[in-house]
Amino acid sequence: MSRTISIDPVTRVEGHLAIETRIDNGRVVDARVAGRMYRGFEHLLIGRHPIDAARITQRICGICHEVHGIAACIALEDLYGLVPTPNGLILRELILGLHLVTDHIFHFYQLTLPDYLDLARLKQYRGQDERVHKLDNLFRNSAGTFSGNGLTDALTDTPLTVEMALGYVEAISVRKKAGSGLASLGGKVPFCHAILPGGLTTGVTSDRLMNYAHALDQTADFIQRFYLPQAQALATHFSPYFSMGQAHGNFYGNGAFTLLKQPLYTAGVVRKGQKEVALFERIEERVDSTYLDQSGHPQVDKAGAYSWVKAMAYDGAPMEVGPLARLAVNYDAGFMQLLQSFKQQKVQSSVMSRILARAYEAQKICQYLLELLPSYQLDKPTINAPDMQAKPTGTGRSMSMAARGALNHQITAKDGKVTGYQLQVPSAWNFGPSITGQRGTVETALIGTQTPDAQGSSSVEIGRIVRSFDPCLACAIH
Repeated sequence: MSRTISIDPVTRVEGHLAIETRIDNGRVVDARVAGRMYRGFEHLLIGRHPIDAARITQRICGICHEVHGIAACIALEDLYGLVPTPNGLILRELILGLHLVTDHIFHFYQLTLPDYLDLARLKQYRGQDERVHKLDNLFRNSAGTFSGNGLTDALTDTPLTVEMALGYVEAISVRKKAGSGLASLGGKVPFCHAILPGGLTTGVTSDRLMNYAHALDQTADFIQRFYLPQAQALATHFSPYFSMGQAHGNFYGNGAFTLLKQPLYTAGVVRKGQKEVALFERIEERVDSTYLDQSGHPQVDKAGAYSWVKAMAYDGAPMEVGPLARLAVNYDAGFMQLLQSFKQQKVQSSVMSRILARAYEAQKICQYLLELLPSYQLDKPTINAPDMQAKPTGTGRSMSMAARGALNHQITAKDGKVTGYQLQVPSAWNFGPSITGQRGTVETALIGTQTPDAQGSSSVEIGRIVRSFDPCLACAIH
């Protein structure tokens, strides 16, 4: 029996996302992933002063904001021929790293866990911790997000459910503390106005640095005590998801965090198990199934189109991006050891591998930041300021990163005015539509999914697969 499941909008994601799947005999045989809005940020920048990109691109998203400011500044430095100060580079990495880590925490606790937990189980708690009783009352009086409605396989371990519920609340507190640390360096959060080409404008005092250090310590402690162990516990109880949500097996990641002796990540592409150097010029933006014409302007009546998201490809092949891709490209030995504890012999695309990759990467980045922090010099400048009167002509590129994957910006300018801007964002790689007969990454990951409901009227599996990629459609429909 054939049936279609349409989820529109998909909840607990950033932006407006729709998923349509065709189910035959309880198995997904076709899938379409669509972004439901158009925003046009690339066109908003045309004709503006190049430096405006450092401000405007941060407004693309309410979650991944600083990452766009940093990517824009790297591209602007390429355009202006500007070299940041050492302190400016350190501050940039401190902001980028802590921001990425808080994104991962948010994804696991606030966006992912409701797919696996029935928090109504808190009423079975018989202990004396008043926090749990307060949470029980809170969740019981909240919407169905916390009731486990429709979850036939929700976690049945009540003590572990209680631990994860406490982690859910603690994660909110930790993100608040981390935000304070980020604001100490970037001036404000979100949308750090101090991020500019050449470094940061913030006057970083010892007090500001100590506030950031305290926030970083608390975040790293939370990851060690809550996040990573609880991600591992989730993987233990939902081990079948190591074989669900498998995409095409192609991975792409950019280099990042390079200021210590060994870079944390180097850029590369993995195809058929082999790593290649990642080259910007081999990246394609395709609009075969997108409501855009070849120049990037809206075309709402375009035949065959079903999404506002561009399709990204590398040498014509779709790629998966994100923490899992970064770890796969860099053959991370620690992550491989973690996977082997779950009887996984290689890094491969799957729901649970993505969840574990985020938690592992969060710890990895925190360790890097803790080592980097002492290299900041209070008496040295934080910015090599650009000449705002200059009128550059040319092109600037950046290959940077966001929590959700590789992030590239490219700017072209003539006589000091922007003539073109390209944003190649992670969720365009993962959530782009089909091109030339090839399904997009998430579309591929959905194919073959077995749904327990033989009638195919609902499927929590679809939501779990989609959210494992941490969608950001606000960015993807730029």
